[in-house]
Amino acid sequence: MPHLQQTWDNRSFYQGSDDPEITVTVNCLKADIKALADLCTPFVEPIEAAAPIPAAQVDRWLAHVRAAHQRRTETYNRLGNLRTFISSVLSVDSRDPRASEWKPTLQQLGAEISQATKALDIFLLRADDNFIQALVADPVLEELRFSLQHQRQLQDQLLSLAEEQLITGLAVNGLQGWGNLYSELAGKGQCTVQGNSMGLAKAFNLLSSPDRAIRSEAWHGIKTTWEGQADTVAAILNAINGWRLEETKQRSHHRRLHYLDKSCHQSRIDRATLDAMMEATYQRRNLGQRALVAMGKVLNISTMEPWDLFAPPPTGGQAEGQGERVAFEQAVDLVAQAFRQFNPAMGDFAVMMAEKGWIDAQPTPNRATGAYCTSFAEPKEPRIFMTFEGSMNNVLTLAHELGHAWHNWVMADLTRYKTFYPMTLAETASIFGETLVRDALFEQASTPEQKLKIAWEEGAAAATFLLNIPARFTFEQKLVEARQQGFVIADTLKTMMADSWQHWYEDSLGSYDEMFWASKLHFSIAGLGFYNYPYLFGYLFSLGIYAQKDRQGSAFNHLYTSLLRDTGTMTAEAVVQHHLQQDIRQPEFWQASLDIVDRAVSRLESLVTCQ
Repeated sequence: MPHLQQTWDNRSFYQGSDDPEITVTVNCLKADIKALADLCTPFVEPIEAAAPIPAAQVDRWLAHVRAAHQRRTETYNRLGNLRTFISSVLSVDSRDPRASEWKPTLQQLGAEISQATKALDIFLLRADDNFIQALVADPVLEELRFSLQHQRQLQDQLLSLAEEQLITGLAVNGLQGWGNLYSELAGKGQCTVQGNSMGLAKAFNLLSSPDRAIRSEAWHGIKTTWEGQADTVAAILNAINGWRLEETKQRSHHRRLHYLDKSCHQSRIDRATLDAMMEATYQRRNLGQRALVAMGKVLNISTMEPWDLFAPPPTGGQAEGQGERVAFEQAVDLVAQAFRQFNPAMGDFAVMMAEKGWIDAQPTPNRATGAYCTSFAEPKEPRIFMTFEGSMNNVLTLAHELGHAWHNWVMADLTRYKTFYPMTLAETASIFGETLVRDALFEQASTPEQKLKIAWEEGAAAATFLLNIPARFTFEQKLVEARQQGFVIADTLKTMMADSWQHWYEDSLGSYDEMFWASKLHFSIAGLGFYNYPYLFGYLFSLGIYAQKDRQGSAFNHLYTSLLRDTGTMTAEAVVQHHLQQDIRQPEFWQASLDIVDRAVSRLESLVTCQ
């Protein structure tokens, strides 16, 4: 195995958060924004006229659109590179002073780009169909075909140009400011475990400790930290959701858009698809509950608790608290070998990511919580952030994020607007990567103990995706409904979260995590609500795709790659219909995937019985 890096090397973009080139880039962006505003000024006239573009003027207006579109793409690429760089610095050290100063500046610049091009956006969304047909026939503008088709479904939600620009401008210090505050709280939060003060990211990793006492202490430490911030996080959630509800109200001149319809549009799925998936999952929630019961038997725990949800299986021959640890290099090798069995290029890509310093996994004191995959815009290079401390859960997180990165990589040759895929389809690629690794490890297992280790991860996944993710969805529904009536205090949020866990976990847990609304970043993401059900979608959808692997044989890799490449230009329903000839609006699709989960849970139960 060649030398692998465990920290980012982004010096090809900037040397650090204090690099003078950042100021140069920001000044260039300000000039770009002024030029963009000038290029988009002509679109105000046809917006105000509210009349179709005359046939004789189509070519002139297409030229205007082409010039503004190309300049906007260049500007967003420049901003995207700098924004990704600054975010990467803050992920590693949330207290970096220069990066902390640059972050709101870049958010402001993003808003100004949006304001400058708002006239272009409204012009395109309100243009007559004949003009749009001519536009997508243009070789340069053809990449906008799907984006325009999809966004024009919400034409009736548009406000005036001045109102759209006002909302965009206010959101920087309003909506986004609240999300920034949560990120700062999470990055700076500290708790004490076994007498050691540590960041929340490190404490979270201790939830995978084989020592139950350590898991319990870490969980209670995290909970105590967030209890100390309960009122602040309650204010954050109320502000973010209040903003969204008020914006929806202001847009409802012609039609009131339900918050789930809005979310489904962002996720590029029909409401019927969401309803079918959630109903099918609730009917089969016992699969996740069975998995927890089986895991409890192995751990000699009569009733699992929230701090046991990430527990590893016992390792024979080792004392409690001395579980098997995996080195980072070994983890990369495990993932790469599993990927290579499916596609050699995918395995080589995983190693390349670590060789080039495109993965940052080394624990740091003020590290952000969670894990994610992002990318630079030009050149298109993916990056992965996580905190790696050697658990099998960390290995699967690495596989998850490398699945995202591979998705980006196979789309690298596509134009910008053909690479914007929704969360639902994004999580499909990541969970597919996890499944490849779990299956490969199970095939390599030669003893019941080794097989149990992998079946355990499958059971843990079933519990997470079929219980925890839906509980988040149920909670967020309760939150939005309650916020429509007024401010929701912290104690009410605790009750709502406990009730949501009870609705899904029932008696498979001895208690519920009533502070999960505060500790889970996803609820406080400013730019996107319902950052939950797409994970369930990706889990079940990826299993449905994975089931085609043996049936398709050598043709499957091409099918999978083609499917990933289409995720930026199709709805989820269209992707599945085109590549799998199935209808995801029907419960039968989801039941078939849940049958696969049933077999995995049954395998875990049989291995537990043999212990």
